[in-house]
Amino acid sequence: MILDTKIIEAIETAADEYGQPPALARRLIAWLEAVADESEDINDTAVTDRRLEIVYEAVSLSSDVKDDETAGGDDDDGEEND
Repeated sequence: MILDTKIIEAIETAADEYGQPPALARRLIAWLEAVADESEDINDTAVTDRRLEIVYEAVSLSSDVKDDETAGGDDDDGEEND
């Protein structure tokens, strides 16, 4: 099975919009393609852990990304805070 191009585009767009490096998108896409063509079993814990580590290494933890994620903090429960 081939990974849909819309999924690939969505991953690339999301990575770009959130200031993540292109390597993150490439690694996520490669993983999904491996699962889609059944060359990798997503239920294999050891393989999944290895892939997650590769993905985590590509994530940018710049202050801009952290600030976007923490804007509003844990207050995302729909209630107004003073």
